Amino acid sequence: MDVFDYLEQFKNTSFKEMSFNEIDALIFAAVSYVSYDELNLKKNKIKASKLLDLLKAYHPPVNCSERKLKYLNLLKKVCESQRYGKAVFAYFKKERDTLSNKQFQAITIILNKTIYVSFCGTDATKLGWKEDFNMSFLEIVPSEIEASKYANFVANRFWFKKIYLLGHSKGGRLAVTAAKKLKKKKRLGYIYAFDAPNYPSACYDQEYKEIDSRIYAYAPYESIIGRLMAPYRSKKIVCSTNKLLMQHDLFSWMIDGRSFVYTNVYSDKSTRIVKTINKTLTTYDDETKNLFVETLFDIIEKLEIESLPHKEDLLSFVIKIFPLVRNEWKNISKDKRQIIKKIIFDLIKDYLLNN
Repeated sequence: MDVFDYLEQFKNTSFKEMSFNEIDALIFAAVSYVSYDELNLKKNKIKASKLLDLLKAYHPPVNCSERKLKYLNLLKKVCESQRYGKAVFAYFKKERDTLSNKQFQAITIILNKTIYVSFCGTDATKLGWKEDFNMSFLEIVPSEIEASKYANFVANRFWFKKIYLLGHSKGGRLAVTAAKKLKKKKRLGYIYAFDAPNYPSACYDQEYKEIDSRIYAYAPYESIIGRLMAPYRSKKIVCSTNKLLMQHDLFSWMIDGRSFVYTNVYSDKSTRIVKTINKTLTTYDDETKNLFVETLFDIIEKLEIESLPHKEDLLSFVIKIFPLVRNEWKNISKDKRQIIKKIIFDLIKDYLLNN
């Protein structure tokens, strides 16, 4: 079963009958992807029943992606259910800043005596993707700073409630960072990070050790995104109905009752890919990686692509735009071409050596 099956099976099951679990956490992480600003919200807080009315009245644009429709449908199922029917959605925040390369979005869910702060992962924009790439050489990116401010803002408005922080993909890393910087740590419940990229080694500091025991980290069987950079702790390995990058799609994660379907080890294929990428990340200095990212996104800007794919759709996207990139290649300076060629060559070489 998947998250939709779970919602259907337990829609009438109260939290007294079945306590909050990892699937509930995944669902709360998923609803952060919804663009609440498009639903005509009038106040900072809205009950699930009122939010359902807005969802029923909302007409997605004709070109709305299948993924966006899935998140909207998921939120609708949440609001319709008795299990989450008393939830209040609050303090939606969305920020886009091209100067600092920041893509940030979050929503707070108030349910019973607990606050769930949910951070959105990467959206299908060039800005969101560029901030992800910047994680390869920055210890902290702008959305992480914003996440810390947001979590403390929410904590200051609820003096006695427990605070859970959660997110999928980049949102999971934002949740961990926000937990590290949370001023009211005595009220911190748990942190749920679903296939979230890891930190550079230096970030596993004393602040991290203070929250380490509260982190529940998950990654799919063929995870790539969730194994990048320097992992400090092991993650629970979840089975998925998809393959490789497609497993990053949280709708593909397999569920059995109130928990995920687990396996003990990652696939050999994904492990080879991860080792290759991580080796390249450690081979080059931050200045070189920065130049690589800037050059790569200069090309993307010139291609005038409206949006970039979700990570699980990356391969098909690369195949589609390859002819366009080839045409723009000649317009890049020789020095920049050399850096891009060397990094890509090293990736291919290291991957072949790992096979």
